[in-house]
Amino acid sequence: MLLRNAPSPIPTTLRFMASRLLHRLRGGAKRVPAAAYRLGAERTLARLPGHVERSDWFEVDGSAQGWFDTGLNLQSGEVVTVLAAGHLHLAKAFDVGFGPTVGLWYRIGDSELAKFIGPGETIIVKQGGVLFLVTKPPGEFADQAGAFDPGQPRSGVSGSFMVGVVRWRGEPQAGLAAAAEINESVFGPVLRRLRTPVKTPAGWQYLWRLGQGEIFKSAPCRDDLGHELCCQTSGDVGILQHPVDVPLTPDTRLDWSWLVTQLPSKLPEHIQPTHDYLSIAVEFDNGLDLTYMWSVSLPVGTVFQCPLPWWDQRETHWVVRSGTAELGHWLPESQPVLDDYRIAIGGEIPSRIVAVWLIANTAFQRGQGECRYRGIRLHNGLQETLVHR
Repeated sequence: MLLRNAPSPIPTTLRFMASRLLHRLRGGAKRVPAAAYRLGAERTLARLPGHVERSDWFEVDGSAQGWFDTGLNLQSGEVVTVLAAGHLHLAKAFDVGFGPTVGLWYRIGDSELAKFIGPGETIIVKQGGVLFLVTKPPGEFADQAGAFDPGQPRSGVSGSFMVGVVRWRGEPQAGLAAAAEINESVFGPVLRRLRTPVKTPAGWQYLWRLGQGEIFKSAPCRDDLGHELCCQTSGDVGILQHPVDVPLTPDTRLDWSWLVTQLPSKLPEHIQPTHDYLSIAVEFDNGLDLTYMWSVSLPVGTVFQCPLPWWDQRETHWVVRSGTAELGHWLPESQPVLDDYRIAIGGEIPSRIVAVWLIANTAFQRGQGECRYRGIRLHNGLQETLVHR
């Protein structure tokens, strides 16, 4: 791992272990057991025979090596609600793991894979077929068809997800409204997601490898000017991409302004279990990306390879802001991309920038992060490419 001015990983690892052990001694995370979640949902649905045609439940093992065939055949145009609960552990002793929002995926027949956005969502079946489920951390897929990357073997994952598929009689919204009146904690969020979905900002798309999300949205955020791009994340991960085609020259600069109100980590972010952060990045035509991040304590100018598998071969981090003193203030940034590439990555220089990314990760420590962006531009001398005003 390339490190410039970064602390040794060992003290951060020890601090993380101590913090997680203390977390467990204090009672740990409060989660509804998956079995209790299912029981509560089933009891609610049983009281609504006029709205519910049937519900099917499946337990998806986190250590499974392949896709789980539910045997449930969904028809094109059908609308179903999927509920999910549970937790997968990467290191149970330290409560390191993730929930359905990070690692529960599905595909229907031969369609492309997709990640569940929340613990419950309503899906319109575009292409009929059998429903398949799998639990996988981001980065273990080889392609969008759902093939597994042989270079990322599964090991050390325990736990499971409980997944329910509800087929409605009549309009799903009417059924969800009736269910939410009985059981708000399970069905209320699903109803609100259906009524007022969080739309992906125009011109942007989520990186398929991490799946769709509700992390980023267009303004209004709060007291904004009406054109800011908002980011709110909690126990989730997502990368929002905006395609561009900009030559990489000595004049190339990435400009943006951001207002960060909450950083996701209280510990340095350069090791895997604390790698929760907010950043903006540029992707090059050689498949590599350079991401400019705000760290809680790593010194400005610190450069390090991403500590996560698969990403460690592709992503480099550059700390441009550090600490909490400037939180809550709009701050302008301008980075000379070619010079930064030579310092941080080196080797053969790519010819073009192909995308701008916004990255938000709170998957590991399951904290919260919040920020806003505006004025995202790429400059090549007098030529400007506006990404987000």
